[in-house]
Amino acid sequence: MQTSLPVNRIDAVDALRGFALAGIVFAHMIEQFLAAPRPAQGWLVEPNLADHLVNAFNGIFIMGKFFSIFAVLFGMSFAIMMGNAAAKGRTFSGRFVWRLAILLLFGFLHSLLYRGDILTVYVAVGFCLPLFYRLPGKVLWAIIILLFLGVGRYLFYLATGTASMLDVRMTPDSPATLAYFEILKNGAFVDVARENFLHGFANKFDFQLGAFGRGYLTLAYFLVGMWLVRAGIVNNLEANKPLIKKVMYWSIGLTVVFFFAMGVSFSILPNVMAFENWLSVFVYTLYDVFNIAFTGTLICGFLLLYLRRPTGWLGQLAPYGRMALSNYLLQSLIGTFILYGWGLGLLGEVHQWQMFILSLLVIFIQVALSKRWLAHFHYGPLEWLWRCGTYFKKVKFKRAHDQAGPVSP
Repeated sequence: MQTSLPVNRIDAVDALRGFALAGIVFAHMIEQFLAAPRPAQGWLVEPNLADHLVNAFNGIFIMGKFFSIFAVLFGMSFAIMMGNAAAKGRTFSGRFVWRLAILLLFGFLHSLLYRGDILTVYVAVGFCLPLFYRLPGKVLWAIIILLFLGVGRYLFYLATGTASMLDVRMTPDSPATLAYFEILKNGAFVDVARENFLHGFANKFDFQLGAFGRGYLTLAYFLVGMWLVRAGIVNNLEANKPLIKKVMYWSIGLTVVFFFAMGVSFSILPNVMAFENWLSVFVYTLYDVFNIAFTGTLICGFLLLYLRRPTGWLGQLAPYGRMALSNYLLQSLIGTFILYGWGLGLLGEVHQWQMFILSLLVIFIQVALSKRWLAHFHYGPLEWLWRCGTYFKKVKFKRAHDQAGPVSP
């Protein structure tokens, strides 16, 4: 199997990563970097029509989709690195584990700033990837389908009969939610970091491994990305356009079906996320499958549009995607500074539509700066540190004046 990618295919993967990163900006900005339920008290602005429209857009088109694309790309990157090493007669599993250990450091520091960090989750789940790399494709897909259909959630609920591993679960009207909001809104940086250290990791991994089951989905998306590279689809996108179109059409159909199924189910059982019975557990799986189908639609649709004109406007996202780690952490720094008490303290004082506009501004500026940066440097600053740490050597950072182009993952 061919798992190393030529340069033009790396461009497509990087552009898709930039697209995913843009979606993550919207998701985090619109929810105002809470990474928790919105408290029933303390929110100072009343939502208007524009806010409701933005929230609907976020719920239907953003939430649960772009983290998924990012996870697929993480699995792709793992398979690409394994393939590149194999082409040189080397193994990469040990180096990959060490690479994850370095990413854990970035993720830990980021989690102190913002408890919605995904890097620590990717590290925890990513440690499993070498175990799956050589499994036959049919076995991989059996595991993927079981995970997508919520087997992890069902096993957890069967074992515990509850939604959470924690004694105190955060809900909009719980004292824990209001206390957390007050720390974000009025606390100093050290207060936020302490709260995220003491309680943030527990809440995060409860969301991943409890009845919400985000971690099980993350593993499934990793495996999908790994399989796409192993199967040779990613390294020959042009030849696989008919397959991509077919998957997109099926994904659109499933998206529509599960959107209506989810809508009917949520109207009949409005308190789904309380996980009070097996029916609510099943209905939440409908929501997951809707997001999975929509994710397939977004990935396939993006790639088909990109392949029409790789140097077009979608291609401008490639530098943004090459600097994904640096840009992702910078987004959090910008957002938390604007919203948290250690910065401007605007949490709960700005409308969702204003955060939507801010998201567009952040994306536009980061895309422009990424293109400018990579005209002078081979890597983003954090990507360079990560690479140096991975290979235990100082990697060339600054470009010669006559150099330009993409770099390998």
